[in-house]
Amino acid sequence: MDVQATMVKLVNFPMMHEQHSRSYRVWAGARLTNSDLKLRFKIEAAAPKEFEQIIFPVSQALAKRAQNLWEETCFECFIPSPKSDAYLEFNGSPSGLWNLFSFKKYRSDRIEFPLQFDSEPKMSFVTKNDRQLECEWLIPLTAIQQGLISQGENHHQFYNIGISTVLNTRVATTYWALKHEGIKPDFHLRSSFVYPIKSP
Repeated sequence: MDVQATMVKLVNFPMMHEQHSRSYRVWAGARLTNSDLKLRFKIEAAAPKEFEQIIFPVSQALAKRAQNLWEETCFECFIPSPKSDAYLEFNGSPSGLWNLFSFKKYRSDRIEFPLQFDSEPKMSFVTKNDRQLECEWLIPLTAIQQGLISQGENHHQFYNIGISTVLNTRVATTYWALKHEGIKPDFHLRSSFVYPIKSP
């Protein structure tokens, strides 16, 4: 299955900077292979002048793990265990920086578990023009397994994920997801993990 065919439109958190909902469109998609979870994200602006308002982190020559990426424009994915409340949070910056955490349950017992280099998430490509940015991230299945193991979970299959984006502009920071369930922006709510994943 082609990743582009699975792209879905994310929605801005309701009643938050509605002008952004008219000026920007955010898309995301995912595909499972035998070795990776592939994530693709796209940010589109209605016109170049709106695109110029987006604050993108500075590109990094060396992709590495970094903290607090969600404080800037950032792509996110949440991967739940099918057998417990454990889940993983992935942060991928357009700069190439990344992080991956595991949680025992909702926002609790967070672990920044270690990964070998060949298990680290990687941005496979990024393209940018005067109206849009698109990129693809690869999360090795070995990283997902290690993350769930770090929370004592031995079941590594997953069937639905959460996909979301933090969009930071000179006007405001907005929060985009396939589904919003809370009274405030909250990508960690399990009821928002509704993007279906099929076996390769």
